[in-house]
Amino acid sequence: MSLSGPAVAQETETGGDTGLSAFLGRITLFADRIGRSLMDVESHITVVEGDEIRDRGVLSIEDFTRLIPGIEPVRQVSAADPFGGQTGFEIRGVSGNRVLTLVDGARVPERIIDGSRDYADFNFTKQIDVVRGPASVLWGADALGGVVAVETIDAEDLIEPGRTNGGRVTLGYESLTDATNVAASFAQRFGENVTLMFAQSRTTDHEMELSNARDDGGIWGCTRPVEFGGITCGEFNPLDRTSDRTLVKLGWDITPTNTLTFVFDHLDRKSEVETLYAIGPTSSGGYLFENPRTRDIERTRYALEYQGQFGGFIDEVKATLSYSPSGYDQVALRIEEMSSGDIRRQYDYTDFHEDFLELDVQATSRFSIGASDHVLTFGFDGDHTATSYFRNRRIVNVTAGTDTSSVPTSWNFADGTTTRADVFIQDNITMLGGQLEVTPGLRFATYRMDPEFNESVVDLPGYELETRTEERILASLGATWRFNDTYSAWAHYGQGFKMPTFQQLYTSSGSATFGLVPAPDLVPEEVESFEIGVRGEYADGFWSLNAYHASYDNFIESFWNIPGTSDYSYRNLSSVETWGIELEAGWQATDQLQLTGAVAWQDGRQRATDGAPETRHVVPPLSAVIGASYEIPQYGLNLNMDLIMVGEAKPESSANFKPPAYAVVDVGASWEFAENAMLNLSVNNLFDERYFLASAANYSATPGVAVDTNPLELQTGPGRNVSLTLDYKF
Repeated sequence: MSLSGPAVAQETETGGDTGLSAFLGRITLFADRIGRSLMDVESHITVVEGDEIRDRGVLSIEDFTRLIPGIEPVRQVSAADPFGGQTGFEIRGVSGNRVLTLVDGARVPERIIDGSRDYADFNFTKQIDVVRGPASVLWGADALGGVVAVETIDAEDLIEPGRTNGGRVTLGYESLTDATNVAASFAQRFGENVTLMFAQSRTTDHEMELSNARDDGGIWGCTRPVEFGGITCGEFNPLDRTSDRTLVKLGWDITPTNTLTFVFDHLDRKSEVETLYAIGPTSSGGYLFENPRTRDIERTRYALEYQGQFGGFIDEVKATLSYSPSGYDQVALRIEEMSSGDIRRQYDYTDFHEDFLELDVQATSRFSIGASDHVLTFGFDGDHTATSYFRNRRIVNVTAGTDTSSVPTSWNFADGTTTRADVFIQDNITMLGGQLEVTPGLRFATYRMDPEFNESVVDLPGYELETRTEERILASLGATWRFNDTYSAWAHYGQGFKMPTFQQLYTSSGSATFGLVPAPDLVPEEVESFEIGVRGEYADGFWSLNAYHASYDNFIESFWNIPGTSDYSYRNLSSVETWGIELEAGWQATDQLQLTGAVAWQDGRQRATDGAPETRHVVPPLSAVIGASYEIPQYGLNLNMDLIMVGEAKPESSANFKPPAYAVVDVGASWEFAENAMLNLSVNNLFDERYFLASAANYSATPGVAVDTNPLELQTGPGRNVSLTLDYKF
């Protein structure tokens, strides 16, 4: 089974399995909120199911996106923030907080500049929807570039028909980060109306080992203090990380058509890192002995989920009330000998939290008017979010016997609360006997941000905290024309917007070398997207081709150097445009052989101010994945191979590094060696090809000030690596 091709096994009416027919009937819930087949929605959606994730041994965002062309992970490599991990997704050249990430419909916290968005955990996943392009009409602000929505398993996914209980155990190992994973889930049915599911996992991993990264720093060279015990420019700082997750769902069937579920989902990720890139003599004439850091990321979700079906005008109602306290606590210790000879211990404490109280109510009505059939979806989507940021620094001079505390004067920003209260409506209209579908949608979105000072904010002259409010009417329109049962064409128009963050609006800090200046006049980012596509669907295959163009206004640029100063701030760019073409296809060549493929090409331009010259907006290069899967049913064996091809990346400037084109081969096998017991093996980059990620195009071609803190060699792709999973259902 290949993530590049959307084919998986599915039982047919005759009881057999057909891979491609499974894709044709695969349902996306997050593209339209009502649940339609991928071949029916007016968009290019990727749905990856939990079995595929387990078969591939997916433990990270980089694993997940590997076989989805045009979707890139955002890898954290800077030694200034040495905890590693992947902090988000890049979709069609848009990344970071502009991609809305959901877990069971609940928002994941945004990333701040000196922080992390490393909340991803792939255990207990039922499916993941990747929605390309703006989706703000249905999912609100922040769905500017797309949505990545994770849906977790339920008791029904573990209990087979005719049984009262069931479970699953998965053991995994991955060589890239020397990771081990243990996940167990069990569900029990009590009587006719109550189910209880309990799931627990633990993942331990370490720093990524890039076997093809050059210790000498490659074309940049390396001046890291290796002789004093430091790491080379081809290594990450030593990292020990443990992720524990608990998922509990208690379901009550009030009636056969009304269900209430309580959900408890808790992720606790503890990281310990030894920061070795600067060990040894310091620029001030001292000596750094140790620089360990710890980070504890937590995300908890308490939720009540209701789903009911009725026989009147309101056909179905879904409602979710959830509370999700999330964030991290971080401690950095620096032990050094000062130039004066004093021994000093410096403790830096950082506490960042975003706590979400969310309510989502959705109603669906199905009716006919004349010769047209309607599926009307409407509802309320709102949340109240409390954002807090706190820093403190404690300095213990061991020699002098002093102990002082203060607030550091960098990276700080105001606390605050954000309130969203939106209403939305969408009508899926089928006409002309099913030949034409039209789907208009509207959202009235409101946004209120109430900032407040905290101890960390530097009160600059003329700096005032003001409440920000915004209202938007957002529209979308989709249409599908079916020429016959085989061919169809579709088009989609969508709008989206994103408010600035508290950090972007109300950052205020200073240091000896630079200052961070607040930008309270930032306006929301906005996008209009147009997309067209054609599809062909056959008994033994399919293909889908689409093209898109997205125009962003007021794109926010981070760390803009204010001309003539050493200060930095944020500003709205005049415009950013991205466009591209995407192709996907699959063919069931024989009963055993399945071929799949996907291609994504994209480009982009940006203009800083009105009248300024256009420059390149860096997007991922041309990429393609061709997959083959061969089944040997008499032995319970499935073999697969994927060829991943990526073109030369195009940097913004000729002064930047230009990552060359590359091709790598992944192979894998799945063996059902006993009933309900599956052994999966994957070997990625089989021929150990050395290559650079597309994100290296953001790096200078010559060494800069980041030669030691953020080496170019840490942008190389993983060398040959292996993952192994053992999965047992009972």
